Amino acid sequence: MAKLTVAILGLDRLGLSIALRLRTYVAKGGKHEFELIGYDSRDDYEKPARKLKVLDKVERKPYSAVASADLVIMNLPFDELRAAYELIASDLRDGVVLLDTAAIKQPSEAWADQLLSAEQHWIGFTAVVNADYLLEHQLGAERASDDYFHESTIYLTPSVKSMKEAIDLAVNFAVILGGKPAFLDPAEHDSLSAITEQMPQLLSVAAYSAAIRHSAWGDAKRLTNSPFGVQTRYLFTHHPDGLRDEWMANRERLGRAIDDVVDVLRDLRERLAENDEAAVEAFLMEASDDYQDWINRRHKGDWDEHASQRVQLDNTIASSLFGGAISKRLFGGDKDGRN
Repeated sequence: MAKLTVAILGLDRLGLSIALRLRTYVAKGGKHEFELIGYDSRDDYEKPARKLKVLDKVERKPYSAVASADLVIMNLPFDELRAAYELIASDLRDGVVLLDTAAIKQPSEAWADQLLSAEQHWIGFTAVVNADYLLEHQLGAERASDDYFHESTIYLTPSVKSMKEAIDLAVNFAVILGGKPAFLDPAEHDSLSAITEQMPQLLSVAAYSAAIRHSAWGDAKRLTNSPFGVQTRYLFTHHPDGLRDEWMANRERLGRAIDDVVDVLRDLRERLAENDEAAVEAFLMEASDDYQDWINRRHKGDWDEHASQRVQLDNTIASSLFGGAISKRLFGGDKDGRN
């Protein structure tokens, strides 16, 4: 049996769900043990994480959390990430693997390349959550669950410098979390993220900005029910600095996504102005039919994946080539990381 120290920097729903899943894995007879150390600068996340008592320790400083870690989950807000890399770099052990959950990967990849040594291994790590939670948007630790990643895809985005052994370790960790590992290039990941992560953020802020500029906003702001609250929630869940930095870092890809949305809105506006009921109905029916197909596939995990994205688990053999022999300690002789 191996014991691995895992530092989780960022104790929101995702970070605490990782911790809960690892606890469940051990409780159900998994052959490895985990010491879990947490950190979060935000009281709204740090205090609930302490109350849940799923972590062995919650540190006040990020470098204290990672000093003994074999695996580090970089799950901090985007505007805190670079500073966090700078703070922890000198305290990381040789052989450590960092899994970065940021919505866009290329900035983190560049910071890791600049600040980490050749013995410290960075891999992008994006979990697509369990479809049962698809329509939930709460980020708080109190919403964490041990099945948050059950049967979901976990995308790994290694850098060109990532060692095979570090990649294999990330694959096996994804399996322990209950996910199905797959690969994406960091640039391709960020192009997709512009559509599925950043565009909803931008539309949320744009909808609120348009509303407050309306001449009737003084009265309309009283007529605000859940549709408006849900649509504009990113101003509640995200700090403006984080949104600014994330959008600017991916500005070219996000700009192309904006152009696509503007084209759709302009076309719809013309159809409404022309009182073209048939065209509006056709627009809605096409979107509705495609949505039903997408959400059914999303719940079933029924995708026509590219062969290059699928991970052949029997070919991922986590070896002991790095400094601390981490992968051998964690996975022993079991090839795919399962019990």
